[in-house]
Amino acid sequence: MQKSNLPIYWFGNMNAYMESKIKIITVGLNPSDKEFREKDTEPFCSNLRFPDFKGDCTSLLKALNRYFEYNPYSRWFDGGFEPILNGMDASYYSKQKGKEKYANKAVHTDFCSPWATEPTWSKLSIAEKNNLLKEGIVLWMHLVKLLSPDIILFSLPHDLLKKVGIHPSTDLCKFPLTKDGQNRSKPEIIKRGIYDKSLTIFGTTVNNPYGLLGKVQKNELGVEIIKFYNTIKP
Repeated sequence: MQKSNLPIYWFGNMNAYMESKIKIITVGLNPSDKEFREKDTEPFCSNLRFPDFKGDCTSLLKALNRYFEYNPYSRWFDGGFEPILNGMDASYYSKQKGKEKYANKAVHTDFCSPWATEPTWSKLSIAEKNNLLKEGIVLWMHLVKLLSPDIILFSLPHDLLKKVGIHPSTDLCKFPLTKDGQNRSKPEIIKRGIYDKSLTIFGTTVNNPYGLLGKVQKNELGVEIIKFYNTIKP
């Protein structure tokens, strides 16, 4: 197994996140190898998306905070969580091209490990996954304590979340139609729960986070999340 040449503890502007009225984080498995190379045949290179990284802690923090200002892996982020965040008046991006500036800045985190790997997560051996999880889950839990989010959007298998006592417990809303407007054989059910003091949201991952929903549906989901959050916030 090959690991990336820097750990990605989070993606996004931490300072802007901390200043947001509603603090939102998103959660995936581990960073994609596409954070470090465009093609599978290329070696890992931090300059692709983290040009500020010079090998020391100070430059690492700068590189992570400026991730969405340089060359983010937008196909994954924009196709996944970003439309949901927009429905919550939030965004990963500090500058929106042709869009209204959103009030809240979100950051992305990874539950299993801060390291991108070759092969990717699904192709790692059980032993390799377990070795990464031992460190990764502890790091994630410490980070979440520091971030103290109001809302967490998960894109993870439920068996992994059970390792830290996170369970989707109640239906938040349902989407009976596909992204193309056709009737589903069964509705896509978005679940909610609580982790510490954070509202947790769970959807199905297919190719990307909440992948069974189209962009408009994801916007609608974001609105529904905020409506519910406003009924329970302190």
